[in-house]
Amino acid sequence: MRHLLLKNLIRFATLPIGLICLTIYLPGCSAGNSSSSGTTKKMSISVGDIREISLPGSGDGSMELIGTSDNQEIVDVSRRELAPAVDTLKRMDTGSTVFQIKGITAGKANVVFRKQAMGATGNGQPVRTYIVQVKAK
Repeated sequence: MRHLLLKNLIRFATLPIGLICLTIYLPGCSAGNSSSSGTTKKMSISVGDIREISLPGSGDGSMELIGTSDNQEIVDVSRRELAPAVDTLKRMDTGSTVFQIKGITAGKANVVFRKQAMGATGNGQPVRTYIVQVKAK
């Protein structure tokens, strides 16, 4: 009997400590954590519409911005076509990079813009995420 009482006492005494640890740990795991996904914004567009997004460059031309959609059937992401460069090997930062987000079909998709060193492989570091809701016209 004494053993059972002591066992229950220990179990109930550790419960508040566990809850405190869980409360401290969980906020760092949230999906909207800015350190893992950059800033997150919501956007709503219609099927066939195009919205332009301008993101600042690195300032020295050593980094490139890449935009991807987690569902290309709903949202297409591309860089806005500018006049062709005279020297394609010249790595000068012209300021900001403009992307176009186009609604393809109704639904929801996440568009993530990442920066990474020129020519590097991998995912890069998230700069901004858009939760895009595409609506039928």
